[in-house]
Amino acid sequence: MGRPIVKQREKSLGIFKPLNAGALTHVLFETEAPGRLQLAVPPMRPRTLAPGVAMRFHDLDPTSPMRVYGVPKHMLLEFRTLGLPCAITTSTTLSLIRALEESKDRPARLVLNGRPGVGKSYLLLQAAQYASAMREWIVLYIPRARHFVDASTPYQYSLATRTYLQPRAAYQTLSRLARANSHLLSQLSTQSEVVLPDGGRTFHAGTPLTTLIDAGLTAAETSAGAAPSVDALLRAPFVLDAVLSELGAQEDFPVLIAIDDFQALCGRSLYRDPRFKAIRPHHLSMPRLLLEYAGGMRKLARGLVLTSLTRSDTQFPVPPQLSDALRLSDEFSPSPRSVGYRRSAQLAAYLEGEVEALRAIRVPDALSVREAAGLFEMWLDAGMLRTGADELFLSKYQESSGNARTFVKGLVGTLQTSG
Repeated sequence: MGRPIVKQREKSLGIFKPLNAGALTHVLFETEAPGRLQLAVPPMRPRTLAPGVAMRFHDLDPTSPMRVYGVPKHMLLEFRTLGLPCAITTSTTLSLIRALEESKDRPARLVLNGRPGVGKSYLLLQAAQYASAMREWIVLYIPRARHFVDASTPYQYSLATRTYLQPRAAYQTLSRLARANSHLLSQLSTQSEVVLPDGGRTFHAGTPLTTLIDAGLTAAETSAGAAPSVDALLRAPFVLDAVLSELGAQEDFPVLIAIDDFQALCGRSLYRDPRFKAIRPHHLSMPRLLLEYAGGMRKLARGLVLTSLTRSDTQFPVPPQLSDALRLSDEFSPSPRSVGYRRSAQLAAYLEGEVEALRAIRVPDALSVREAAGLFEMWLDAGMLRTGADELFLSKYQESSGNARTFVKGLVGTLQTSG
C-alpha cells in the first residue's frame, strides 16, 4: 500500500527530489569554499592590473559602487555561484583605464558595443571600481538603466519641466550618489545660485554641496527602513538635476557617469500618458537627464561618460536610430531593422548633435587564450571544478569560440555532471 503513495509523492514533487547523501560532499556545500577563492584572488588595485589576472571587487568597502549601486542580475548570480565578486581583467579593461586617465584633462563620451556575452557589463563595473579605488573620482554608476523605462517606478507630469518626473528613482539615485562619494562631495560648494521650483529654497553660490543634497533627502534617510517624505520625493528630481550640474561644472574632481543598458534610454518605454499613448524615454526625467550627458548637451569639465549597450535584451533592443548615430553594424542585433521605424527629431538632438565626440568601442568577440586561462583558473580556485586538466579548458574554450559568457556556462555545466 505504501508504494503507490511514494510514487504519488514523487510525481507531485516533479524534478525536486531529495538530494542523495553523497551529493552533500560537493564543494557547493563546503563553507570554506569562498575562503579559498578569497586567498587566491587579490583585490582590484589600480597599479597591479594585467590581462588574464583575476581581481576581486572591493565588496567590503561600504562606498564601493558594487555595494552602493548594485550590479546587473546576471552578474549577481555569477558572484553568488563563485562565492566572491571577482572578474578577469582584459586588454579592454586596460584600454578603459587609459581612457579614464586621459579624460581627467580631456573629457570624453564612450559607448561599449559588442556581441552578447563578451563582458561589457563587467568592463563597466571594472571602470567604476577602478575610479572609486583611486579615491579622487566622483562615480555615478547606473547598472540597470532599463528600470527607468520599464514602468517599474512612479511618475507624474510636471508643468515646470514639461517632462514626466520620476521622484522615487531620482531620490534613490541621489541617495546612492551621496553615499558612494561622501568623502569628496563634502569638499565641494555650489558655483552658482540654485533655486528649487514650486516655492522651494534658494541656495546661494558657495553653499556646501552636501547642504543642497540634504534638501533632496530627509532625516529619515539615516534610519534603516525609513520611507522618504512626500516633499523629499517631489524635490529629489530637481535637486539631482542641480547636483549633477554642479558636479559637471566643478574642476576639483573628475566625474565618471557609467550607464549600463544605455540602449533602453534611446528606444521605447513602457510608460503611458493619460491617453494611454507611449511616452518616449526622453520625456521621462531620469532618461532625459542621462541622455543629456551621454549626448553632450550637458558637459563635464573633467571626466568620462561611459555607457554600454546590452545586445541580449529583446524587450529593449538597440534602436536603429542609435545604430545610425554611432555608425554601428547591426550584425548581432536581437531584432531585425524595422523599415517602418519612426525616428525622433528630439532623440536625434541627443545622439547626433556631436556624433564625432560620441565614440563607440567594439569589445572583442573572444577572450584571448591568456584571458580565458585566467577565467578558468578563477573557477578552479573557487573549487567549482573537479579537475584542472588542460583537456577541459581547451574543450570549453573551443565550444564557446572564446565568448566569455558561453565559456562560463560551459564550466558551470560541469557542476551538474561532476560526481
